[in-house]
Amino acid sequence: MSVVQELGLLAPLWIVALSAMLVLLLTVAGGPKHPAPAASTHLTFIALFGLATAGFFLLNTSGTAVIFSGAVVLDGVGVAFGTTAIFGAFATILLSAAYLEQQRLAAGEFLALVLLAVVGMLMLAMAGDLMTFFIGIETMSLAVYVLAGFRRASSKAQEAALKYFVYGAFASGFVLFGIALLYGEVGRLLSRPGVTFALLTQAFAGGHVSALGFVGVALVLAGLGFKVAAVPFHMWAPDVYEGAPTPATAFMAVGVKAAAFAGLCRFVAATLLVSRPSSATAVSALEVLAILTMVTGNLLAIRQTQVKRMLAYSSIAHAGYLLVGVAAFLADPHGGALSAIAYYLAGYTAMTLGAFGVVLAVERRDERQPDLPLERLAGLAERYPALGLAMALFMLSLAGVPPTAGFFGKLALFSAAVAGGRTAVVIVAVLASAAGAYYYLRVLVLMYMKPALDGEPRLSSAWLAAGLWACAGYTLVVGLLPQVYLGFAERVLVGWLG
Repeated sequence: MSVVQELGLLAPLWIVALSAMLVLLLTVAGGPKHPAPAASTHLTFIALFGLATAGFFLLNTSGTAVIFSGAVVLDGVGVAFGTTAIFGAFATILLSAAYLEQQRLAAGEFLALVLLAVVGMLMLAMAGDLMTFFIGIETMSLAVYVLAGFRRASSKAQEAALKYFVYGAFASGFVLFGIALLYGEVGRLLSRPGVTFALLTQAFAGGHVSALGFVGVALVLAGLGFKVAAVPFHMWAPDVYEGAPTPATAFMAVGVKAAAFAGLCRFVAATLLVSRPSSATAVSALEVLAILTMVTGNLLAIRQTQVKRMLAYSSIAHAGYLLVGVAAFLADPHGGALSAIAYYLAGYTAMTLGAFGVVLAVERRDERQPDLPLERLAGLAERYPALGLAMALFMLSLAGVPPTAGFFGKLALFSAAVAGGRTAVVIVAVLASAAGAYYYLRVLVLMYMKPALDGEPRLSSAWLAAGLWACAGYTLVVGLLPQVYLGFAERVLVGWLG
């Protein structure tokens, strides 16, 4: 395959990268960093067009292509998880346009950082070796660190960015040290060191992996656990979610999780899945991790008084549900677990972005206190019926109430786990989900059954309305027609493991 053909196959990745470069160049050429509200509209259109074009090319990819000597693999995992990351970025830009104008923030820089983060996410989803895997993580993470502290006048945002960066640096160190151990282990077992997933699979399938090899696997998994906010690597999430600008919080809650789970599925397939009988131990360990994550996230979310902190713990709980899917994938790799994970992430992306979009519309405009106490949602449905209805849809979907995407996502995950013989963890997951429904339904009670409070007018914008409509429509369509997306996921993922 020629270089030109390889670059053509990588069109989704370089289109997003070029869009980021163009936005940055136009921002520099445009004069003031804080333009008038209408001055950044062209930048928003460029970013949206770049993402839409990349998504089009990605969706029209067929088969499997190994690019740049195995460094990049364009296959069903890259398509299924990459399109979710692109949709998350697209909706984030729609939701953030009005916020950036209202806060007088540099729209060009924000949009470029979102696009660069998507480049890292696509690299992670398409990684064919551990170095591309690591570069994808770092490209994504560095952009998100800056987004977390984008409101430089806010001490909370700066605290959030610092915490995220410090924890993230430790997580990256774990991943890199784990990669070094795996590089040495592959060299010991195969007499030719390497970091491609194909070589990892060959080394682990031999069944002679040493303790240091499994330590390397554990370190990489710990780093990915930080990215998905799984217990006990979740400590950063509530403070960072609360302090970061709301559009940045929404993006890191969905895009980072989609890319990290793509990388996690690739990594466990290349190592733990082929390492029998060690894979049975790995399944049990992942189930314990999933239980801790689900229970901790849901129980701590019940106690929260701030909406963003509640959604942060909710995100932790949803990471636990997805880990149930990863355990089911290890237990039965040729079952429906992988497509269920992809389906769940698609629905989770829409409903979580929508919930943060409503928060963005009604949160306090005070520069020093960008928060939203739960009490301020009282009477929201009376004051703003459309916003109240949208928030009700998103909360019901997060709680897993039919016929939303959240219900069918959990149904697909739990069905795959039961089919793989993991009934016990599914029982715990159902109970945890039932407990978690309390804090979602509490939001509905406040909106519809409490008297309205006097408050600031909502943020009104056509961009914001379009983002909320897109998230609400996606949540309903994926819920009402689950087989459409599941069929797509199964079609692109078929034959991924050979």
